[in-house]
Amino acid sequence: MTLVYIDAAASTQPKMAAGAVVFKDEAMDLEFTKFLGEMDNHEAEWATLDFAVEKAIEHSITSLIVYTDSKIIADSFDKNHVKHPVFRKYFNSISANLGRFDLFLISWTPREKNRRADERARELLYRHKKGRSQ
Repeated sequence: MTLVYIDAAASTQPKMAAGAVVFKDEAMDLEFTKFLGEMDNHEAEWATLDFAVEKAIEHSITSLIVYTDSKIIADSFDKNHVKHPVFRKYFNSISANLGRFDLFLISWTPREKNRRADERARELLYRHKKGRSQ
């Protein structure tokens, strides 16, 4: 079973966001970041979860426990429903891939337990704000 920590960082001036995904289990420790472009933090959290699912599939990871500090995401999967149309597109994309996993759980975690993903997302956002995307 792989633990996955996700987080996004966003700025309002200029409006941009970045996300980070950290995969951990006894055999691996992988980290990925993605510049998400112009979106607010709530959408960036959803886009980061979608990115995490893509990376899990790409790396043949089939059992996931995803930790997020976004209550909206955790609650949406608990209820199996999303009202907001922008978030719904991510929810539907993620849900369409759930058959690829033996286990897929999402759990809310406090921000301080999600520190590495938070750091990586902020680092990438800062580099983009300063004009250095590498």
